[in-house]
Amino acid sequence: ASIGAVLSSCPVELPKRLRWLLSGRFLRLLSAVTALAVLAAILYNAMAIDRVPPTFTLSVSNPGGSSLARTLTSIDVTFSEPVQAQTAQDAFSLTAAAPGSPKIEGAFHWQGRMLLIFTPAAKLTLSTKFRARVGPGVEDIAGNAQSSGQDLNFTTVGSPMVASVAPPLNTQSVPVDASIQITFDRPMDTQKVIGALSMKPEITYQVSWNGPVLTIAPTSAMAYGTTYTISIGDSAVDQDGSSLPLFATTFATVGNGLRATSLIPSPNTDGISVNSQIAVVFDGPIDPSSIGGAITLKPAVSGSTKVLSLSGNGSSSQVTATSPAAGGNLLVFTPDGPLAADTTYSVTLSPTVKRTDGQADAGQSWRFITGAFGATALNQIAFISRRSGVDNVWLMNADGSNQHEVTSELQPTVAYDISGDGTAIVYSSGGVVKLMSITGGNVTTLTQNGDFEYAPTITPDGTAVIVGRRDSQGVDDGYWRYPLTSGSDTKQLTPDGAPSPNGVNVGADGLTGRPGQSAWASRAALTADGKTMLLVRGADDGVELVDTTGAAAPIRLSLQGNSSPVWDQANGVFYLSASSDQGVTWGCRQVALTGSISSCGPAGSDVANEGSELAVVYAAADGSYHLSYESAPGGVSLALTTDATYREARPSFSPNGSVIAFARVGSQTPFVSAGIWTINVDGTGLTILSTDGSSPDWVP
Repeated sequence: ASIGAVLSSCPVELPKRLRWLLSGRFLRLLSAVTALAVLAAILYNAMAIDRVPPTFTLSVSNPGGSSLARTLTSIDVTFSEPVQAQTAQDAFSLTAAAPGSPKIEGAFHWQGRMLLIFTPAAKLTLSTKFRARVGPGVEDIAGNAQSSGQDLNFTTVGSPMVASVAPPLNTQSVPVDASIQITFDRPMDTQKVIGALSMKPEITYQVSWNGPVLTIAPTSAMAYGTTYTISIGDSAVDQDGSSLPLFATTFATVGNGLRATSLIPSPNTDGISVNSQIAVVFDGPIDPSSIGGAITLKPAVSGSTKVLSLSGNGSSSQVTATSPAAGGNLLVFTPDGPLAADTTYSVTLSPTVKRTDGQADAGQSWRFITGAFGATALNQIAFISRRSGVDNVWLMNADGSNQHEVTSELQPTVAYDISGDGTAIVYSSGGVVKLMSITGGNVTTLTQNGDFEYAPTITPDGTAVIVGRRDSQGVDDGYWRYPLTSGSDTKQLTPDGAPSPNGVNVGADGLTGRPGQSAWASRAALTADGKTMLLVRGADDGVELVDTTGAAAPIRLSLQGNSSPVWDQANGVFYLSASSDQGVTWGCRQVALTGSISSCGPAGSDVANEGSELAVVYAAADGSYHLSYESAPGGVSLALTTDATYREARPSFSPNGSVIAFARVGSQTPFVSAGIWTINVDGTGLTILSTDGSSPDWVP
């Protein structure tokens, strides 16, 4: 309107063609356009020109993540918008928090125009409070200045420290192969720490790092019962170069008062049963909490480890492995399945097993080799041997080859009998009678819990086993028949006569140290039909003729036996070594089914037969016991062995009757085996098959 008024008052006379400029319509349009231009100018000025000053945040770089700052740190200033660098640098300062502290010099670094990084020229002092400040005056690109300041207070870390150590300071009974872990409170200069590390007494070790954790792993076992000191000198520093104060820790290794007295299988033994357990007998009670992973095998074998008690009832061969583990001194590893045949296994016993008083074992390694066996024992020689560490039954070929363990008990096997077809074996171990296939499978315990049973004998038809039994209190329960086939019951054959659990002293390889059979050995012979049995009682060596059908009571003969009896089917009689004058004189006795007794030549102990042929151990003039052969009972006796340095025992004929296997001991060392031998019935071909063992039995 104002513009229109001005134009209308203009004294200039416009040409006719321009007089439309003076019209009211044009003047109103011009006024609107002018107003819009003015408004646009105002809006542009308000929107395009920055009037807001920058904002910012302060932070301390701290890769460790703790609430304290490292001494080699930097200060980050993050702006909300690009700023003029010099104004920001002029506004920044870093000082110690103490009043009057000088400004700390340093360098500025920009990342773009919004992040300022200040790095002190020197490492900050330890355990000190600092103040970082950005004062007013920081200008953005438009020149808008920040009018207020902001402070950041922080504290630097102190000297590096050891946060923890394992085992802790002054720990006792540390395993000799234990690793030591030292945990620092921050990342360290690993090379400087290792250079400052020492251990007294010195050992060889390897070190490894996992962040701030240093692990010291001995490469060989530390000494037992020894106090060790680990020191780290002040040349050790953290990653900022700050020195670690002198550090030392001590611990004591476990004493080796716990000692292994027996390893099973014995070291370097060949032919071990694939069903064998691995066991260690210690001289003291084992702490069950210390046995985890104590026994390992290579090649690797999975299994379980447990502690058992070794208890006995008066005899070395009555040592029995029992549970529970409290106070046990037998560590046993039981594989989850059979071991591989014909394989060398290395066993490692770790030095971590402890006695209940904290004393540890020394740890050790040994090896053994498993054997392989066939489906039957026919035409092989069985014998008892302690070569595996425990008396067990072994088998070998007639020439002594392929010697391998059959039973694999942890307590001594004192007697056994093998079935006529060579596929099954019964044996007594620790007062318990078991039945097993000759391949080591299908183990069945025949003895009831709490009873003690001995002297197992398989009946000729293989359908039953005869055993002598005592109850848990040692009361004599006589001899019993266990059926091995269905349809028959367990039956008592005699009311008494079973051997006493405490009545025998048996050494290695099942030796008694005297002529004749152990009271726990098989001491019964049966007729081919199994209806009549001649028994040498284990209780008193008395001889009884027993009707196994129960139709007649046992007949007690006027004899004292000194051997296992044998049956001669051709002549229908039994043979045994016996005395009729209370042991003053001994000889071979022939017993008919009626009970009549006759002499069949000299004999001092064991008798064997192959039909009517007899192999007899007799007392020689030199005081030793030697082996003789008779082609017929009471006939000419041929001395087969005459060496006075030996005693012979337990003859057994080959299936064709031409060769005799027998056991030997030294005349002056009756508890030490001199091996299993063979000789021809004509006295030729004396051959040693094994250097240990007793009680040979040539399986038909």
